[in-house]
Amino acid sequence: MTVRRASRTNGGVRRHLKVVGQTGFVDRPASGARTNEAEPGVTTSAGEASRRRPDAFGLHGLPLLTDGRGRAYTYLRLSVTDRCDFACVYCMPRGGEDDHAERPDLLSFEETARLASILCESGINRIRFTGGEPLVRRDVVRLIDLVQRRSGITRLVMTTNGSRLADLARPLRVAGLSGVNVSIDTLDPDRFQQITRGGELKRVLAGVHAALEAGLEVKVNAVALGGINDIDAGNLVDWAWGLGIIPRFIELMPLGEAARMPRSSFLAQEQLIGLLGARVERGGGSAIDGQGPARYLAAADGSGRKVGFITAVSNEFCGSCNRIRITARGDLRACLASREASSLRDVMRAGGSDLDVAWAVHQALGSKLVGHLFADQNATEHSRVGMSLIGG
Repeated sequence: MTVRRASRTNGGVRRHLKVVGQTGFVDRPASGARTNEAEPGVTTSAGEASRRRPDAFGLHGLPLLTDGRGRAYTYLRLSVTDRCDFACVYCMPRGGEDDHAERPDLLSFEETARLASILCESGINRIRFTGGEPLVRRDVVRLIDLVQRRSGITRLVMTTNGSRLADLARPLRVAGLSGVNVSIDTLDPDRFQQITRGGELKRVLAGVHAALEAGLEVKVNAVALGGINDIDAGNLVDWAWGLGIIPRFIELMPLGEAARMPRSSFLAQEQLIGLLGARVERGGGSAIDGQGPARYLAAADGSGRKVGFITAVSNEFCGSCNRIRITARGDLRACLASREASSLRDVMRAGGSDLDVAWAVHQALGSKLVGHLFADQNATEHSRVGMSLIGG
């Protein structure tokens, strides 16, 4: 696949970061240094994939999505914006990214729904709307409704910071959304404000209650940060269980801003389990078929409650990956840890057919690597990935 490296709009200079240890984290940069000069990354030239499509492709229906290593893809993470009303310390530089998409660069609602419909025919049966913060996209409720009607997919969920959920939970449910994962790293208002750089915990908690009342399935995601919110893990689980919510802890991944945090910030699953004390059973946990990579441990009291762990570093799950990502600009990312992308937006805007778009997806997956290479000390690609620009 021929690629071009997209140029930056701010004239920034790339830094090649030294990877430290076996987790891919590096020392914090000097005060005042910008750390978001890496994206947008690598993109295929417009329309290239469609020009190579074999005549026989799709003749008897679109083939299911697989890669060169036999992994099957049924789960789409679809970003609707790269903007966010928070700037979490592990996700976005203070003040935001330098390269946010302008409105003409974003996929239109019609383009988004078209992609969802094509991918549904190719075996995608679950869509998660992401960002940035998806609820800052104007008329996002209308987008959810359009995607549901055009694709027919009923497993539509969203990851959100919850800041606008109190007002939008019920309209989202009516539009076809079935669940939300709300990011809450701590229940301490001061630490919450510190981590999110200004977020108001009270608004987010109101959004959680509104989602429950609207009939949405709610999960809570927390990024575990050593020395920052690790003391809050047990309280978070108790609170979530009290509301009938599944809490999930995400290991800090060495991507973008997080790669520049001190190694002491990283907490592996075993450390997290230790913080929960007698609340959960010990063991490796079990996944839920067809959903994301989380593995779940049962509550030790036999109540049926559980806690999820997403362990991309200490117990990676690349071999069973079933997810593809499309950014708000319409770039297909086969792997979260790579900046290599194929522009589906450009294929569509060049007049490509649905078959051309589907072929571009198959071509992109064909070159997907075996894994994310977080533990490879010579690999630095992942440290230059802008999380909010991809959709996580």
